[in-house]
Amino acid sequence: MKKVAILTISLRGGGAEKIISYLLKYGEKNFEFHLILLDYEITYEIPKNIKIHTLNSPKSKILKFISIFNLADNLGKYLNHNNISTLISFLNRPNIIASIVKKNGWAGKVIISERNDPIPYYKSKAFGFIILRLMQHYYKYPEEITAISRGICLSLNKLKIKKCTVIYNPAPSQPNISCAISNKSDQFTFICIARFYKQKNHHLLLESFSKIRHKNCLLKILGDGPLKENLKQYAIDLKINDKVHFDGFDLDIWSHLKKSDCLVLSSNHEGFGNVILEAMACRVPVISTDCMSGPREILAPDTSLTLISDKIEIAKYGILTPVGSSIHLAEAMERIIEDDNLRKNYQDLSQERLKSFDMEKILASYFNLF
Repeated sequence: MKKVAILTISLRGGGAEKIISYLLKYGEKNFEFHLILLDYEITYEIPKNIKIHTLNSPKSKILKFISIFNLADNLGKYLNHNNISTLISFLNRPNIIASIVKKNGWAGKVIISERNDPIPYYKSKAFGFIILRLMQHYYKYPEEITAISRGICLSLNKLKIKKCTVIYNPAPSQPNISCAISNKSDQFTFICIARFYKQKNHHLLLESFSKIRHKNCLLKILGDGPLKENLKQYAIDLKINDKVHFDGFDLDIWSHLKKSDCLVLSSNHEGFGNVILEAMACRVPVISTDCMSGPREILAPDTSLTLISDKIEIAKYGILTPVGSSIHLAEAMERIIEDDNLRKNYQDLSQERLKSFDMEKILASYFNLF
């Protein structure tokens, strides 16, 4: 049985972590998996026989990247000691570490999976330019680079990283979700599922919600993160706190989605937008900012990657709005409240769109690389 190591930061909640949990679950019969974490934290359920190893990354933000060379040395020793034949890494820091391992001469196959659009993400970070330079230097060593959207591949190309294969994230498997029709509130309910980070731009969402003329509506926000208290205070400042529910982090998103009328994603940038597929699996219409990358590829697949800037777009599978525009996002939210036919159309088309993100086919794309 081929030995495959999966390297990531942790297995707490998140899109990359969810895909890893799928790989472990559906691939355990064919591969001996070694899950290697920079930080030991596991919230997703994984098979009991998975071998887990922690590299113990420093907690300091500065030391995290200073330590990547030492972590790469430790990782290389583990891979050699356990006769690992393939290493696949997820997320940027693990990707750089995996690339260094390959550059240092490890004989096995290295695959890296880029999950976020690196240019806008690291341009907004202190010393982000150093990360971009590290990517440019070390990403030439892995045998395979995968990305979860065409937009990410375009960004990598701008960094002169040419080899890139798109493997979209899979839609959740229908037997694993419970979206049976549930009694919904008399209020029209918007839901947002996203960590409380600047990238997700919850401030835009709250501001947009405050502009809606329809008063009989509710906004539920699932997630957690460092901006939580700031966002709660912003809802108070906007005088909408009685209509905004912060429901915390919950792995069982289905119980919330099936009671909602529309998902809203307000991000400045994305890697893919897993939650869009999750909403579609529950036949919940979607409004998303037209950010790089992912939402347009899911909701308007027959269009170019040219983003809108001054209007809303009633796309085939959902509504797209300009990044950062509260006026246009509020307009889209009002449109979805008022237009019963549009909502029904999106509900009916959601299952058709999900066929392009079949779980077995997408996981097979990863397994074929191993």
